[in-house]
Amino acid sequence: MPTAKGSVIRPSATRLTFVFVIEGIQYNFNATVSPAIQPFTSNTLTLTYDSVDDLTSTRDYSGRIGTSDLKLTWNNGPEVTGGINQPGISPANTVTGSGAWEVN
Repeated sequence: MPTAKGSVIRPSATRLTFVFVIEGIQYNFNATVSPAIQPFTSNTLTLTYDSVDDLTSTRDYSGRIGTSDLKLTWNNGPEVTGGINQPGISPANTVTGSGAWEVN
């Protein structure tokens, strides 16, 4: 399975923005997150996917964020894992959300 390195920022308590670069093309996933989550960032994410065709359209995801890392799985198979920049999130949160992939 191919992988891509990336990052995530939390622009608000209920929004996440993921950015990955695959073969020189930037893929963004702009998503809601529930429940609301503490501020955090990460620049050490790894996205695992079958095909770039998986990184299209509106998708749901679920997983865990905190205390020092995250693991999220999209409903169509891709998964993102990685560490959270300090100071992390405490306690860890089980989260769900949805968003749309965009290619820039």
